[in-house]
Amino acid sequence: MMSNNLREPVKIHFVEWNSEYEKMMTSALKKDFNVVEIYRVKQHFKSVHKLLPGKTLKRWHRKLQIAIKFRHIADDDIVISNAYSAFLMLDLIAPLRCKKILVLRDSVVALTSKRRRLKLLSDNENYLDRVSSVFDVIYSFDPQDCLKYNLSYVDQFLPFTLSKIRAHAEEPQKICSPPSCFYVGGYDRYRAELLRELAPLLQKNHCHPDFYLVDGDENNSDYPSVCVNKKLTYQQNIEKLQKSSIVVEINKPGQTGLTLRALEAMAFNKKLITNNVSVKTHDFYHPDRIFIWGEDNVERITDFIEVIPPGIERGLLDKYCADGMLKTLVGSALK
Repeated sequence: MMSNNLREPVKIHFVEWNSEYEKMMTSALKKDFNVVEIYRVKQHFKSVHKLLPGKTLKRWHRKLQIAIKFRHIADDDIVISNAYSAFLMLDLIAPLRCKKILVLRDSVVALTSKRRRLKLLSDNENYLDRVSSVFDVIYSFDPQDCLKYNLSYVDQFLPFTLSKIRAHAEEPQKICSPPSCFYVGGYDRYRAELLRELAPLLQKNHCHPDFYLVDGDENNSDYPSVCVNKKLTYQQNIEKLQKSSIVVEINKPGQTGLTLRALEAMAFNKKLITNNVSVKTHDFYHPDRIFIWGEDNVERITDFIEVIPPGIERGLLDKYCADGMLKTLVGSALK
């Protein structure tokens, strides 16, 4: 087991990190750090709570829920929440007296927009208006959001520990022939149009577009014929990525921070096509590894498909691994 510099009495509680890749990450961290996973915090809570008459009973019910679900959290421990699940349990997290850290893995604009659509925020409310008073530190991987909202910056991180990433790097490449270009993401018109433009350029150069664009509307007349409307598990995502030659990343308009997809491409030494111009500022950028859609000359795509990307320097992966993220977050909390 690798040594770590965290004080052993301090436990790090990841609360409701529920997605497949998040569970993969916290399970890996448990092997090397004093990490605890907490799930189902509000299970049965809302259904019972709304049946209770009077504010006093509701208040005691909330205290009971906190006492049960968070009974193992000491005052000198650390709680780490993610932006999506934390929003729905602010009333239970707020009374905790330990250090509380929130990690935003999406832009503030996107987080606000989604909650407004769900009627969880009014039209004049911002996501941060609700969460700022609950958490001691709020981290974001988006540099512009950090500047605009005075948030703390953390590098985007993979759900793999450094030892796991290095083990992956030593595995034989599983690239299929002919070469393929992989993308998976949720449907919107911007993504659909970009993939529609990219596909014929790939096909012209004998590279198979392996695009998965997930849309809940099966009758969408604008759905690109080059895409497959099918959800993939995170494990299926990684398996397809490992077999591909190129990976596509499509950032939302205005988003400048790194996405998980860019780091996955780097970790598995795949070439990347991205619309994120700011990727040029990162230490792993190389024109033979990354093609910037909308900026690089499309006539260069032929050479890009054929070129063998340079290997990733060993040290570059360190700060983007899950244990690197944990040390950053917890290190600041212990100061």
